[in-house]
Amino acid sequence: MQMDVSLLDASKNLERMKAAIEAARLAQDVDLVVFPELANIGYIKGRDKQFGGQYIKHAEKIPGEFTQALGELADEHDVHIISGMAEAHPTIPGTLYNSAVLIGPTGDLLGVHRKAHIPGYEKHYFVPSHTHASDVFETDLGTIGIGVCYDNQFAELTRTYALKGADILVMLWNMPSFSNGGTILHNLTSVRAFENRMYSVSCNRIGANHEIEFFGYSAIANPVGELIASAEGGETIIYGVLERDVLLEERSQMTIFRDRRPDLYGEVVKPL
Repeated sequence: MQMDVSLLDASKNLERMKAAIEAARLAQDVDLVVFPELANIGYIKGRDKQFGGQYIKHAEKIPGEFTQALGELADEHDVHIISGMAEAHPTIPGTLYNSAVLIGPTGDLLGVHRKAHIPGYEKHYFVPSHTHASDVFETDLGTIGIGVCYDNQFAELTRTYALKGADILVMLWNMPSFSNGGTILHNLTSVRAFENRMYSVSCNRIGANHEIEFFGYSAIANPVGELIASAEGGETIIYGVLERDVLLEERSQMTIFRDRRPDLYGEVVKPL
């Protein structure tokens, strides 16, 4: 679901999400619906004490009203939902995670991924995850690994998901226009799928918060890196069929996990 996100207005954003799910279910028999990073209250701005205080007030704990509403939508429409959200720390006031939640088709919370790689001035708002950041989640659809924006620029993390059994990679983005052109997201979605012989789903937002504009270009790639669905700018829904047989055939032909040479890769895990 490539959509705009209103700043500090979870109710309005939930209305958008509800309408998008209803439209998707009318158009196709969907099983998984994906929304962008920070879909509950939008993106942050540069270091700003007044705005920061307001942003913290609008973030929610997990579980909370936002995840409850997503659970009700998932149950009503019999779909899995993955959505980004600003998450309030469960115990420490004024402390936030940049998180993604996975909701099952009966409304249950199946998993939470908290962004592990925090870029730029996001460091003034969010703490990085240090526990369970590489967890994968088993579902009726397959095993899912979730990355939030900058997480997905680290191939080490997405390969770890694959080695833990993931066959679907879901990447949530607030990728801005000032940093990249739109086609870079198509290319990255393709590469992450190809290098792990898995399905890869990218959901970026559109619109603007403050002076920052977001360009969309969401995409879905198959296990050989071919885009089976893609968007440009504008609000839209893209659809893809993820066929497990295709994944198994490609992994049988290209045995990338058997052929790995971990003995050569020690530099990857050494700190600078």
